[in-house]
Amino acid sequence: MSTRPSTLVTVLLILAIVLGGAGYWLIPHWESQKLEIAGTLLRQGKCAEAEGEYRVVVAVQQRRLGPEHPDTLRSRNNLAEALRSQQKFVEAEAEHRAVLAVRERALGPEHADTLASRNNLANDLQAQGKVEEEVAEHRAVLAVRERVLGPEHPDTLGSRSNLAAALGVQEKFADEEAELRALLPVQERLLGPDHPSTSLIHYNLAVCLRAQRSPEEAKREAEVAYAGFRKVLGEAHPDTVKAKKLVDRLEGMK
Repeated sequence: MSTRPSTLVTVLLILAIVLGGAGYWLIPHWESQKLEIAGTLLRQGKCAEAEGEYRVVVAVQQRRLGPEHPDTLRSRNNLAEALRSQQKFVEAEAEHRAVLAVRERALGPEHADTLASRNNLANDLQAQGKVEEEVAEHRAVLAVRERVLGPEHPDTLGSRSNLAAALGVQEKFADEEAELRALLPVQERLLGPDHPSTSLIHYNLAVCLRAQRSPEEAKREAEVAYAGFRKVLGEAHPDTVKAKKLVDRLEGMK
């Protein structure tokens, strides 16, 4: 039978009192080991076991460090990721909202950790089909990152890419196209025209243009994506194969 988190917290704290300074050193060491185990379980796809490990650590850290300590919040964030991996989207959203509320108050709305929490929340909303709320979060994060970090920072580019994808799900293809076209020249300049990330933008732009019934323009973008993927990843790579299929489909739309 596994030990309940509340019982384990009590045992650890009593041990710390009995052992004095050495005991207080042992608890953080134990937490680090538990977090490492939880992370390994999550990477292995053993998400329910990872959730259990994270819950124990969160319970201990809330008592030892307090509910608003950065380490406690990081562990809660990890717990939320384990919940999302099990498709427990409502619980994951609740955890991410709780972490976000503390970070906004303690760190401010423009802190990197706060923005990361908003991005995590957007992912939870996407998983539940709450696309309008997701788009609002991505727009807000993009606006701050663009202002604070600059338009070419990797986090800013990631936010623009996330926003474009969410707009595509909403079938707001003209808006999606605008975001992708804003992203493309920056990626080409920073990463090169044949980088897989650049080729992916060409591919997404081709899909977007096809949805807007612009098959000729879509085919040109798909061909660029295919050439880039093939050059860097090889003919047999799934991204290359996917791009070639899109080129063939668009060829048939003439």
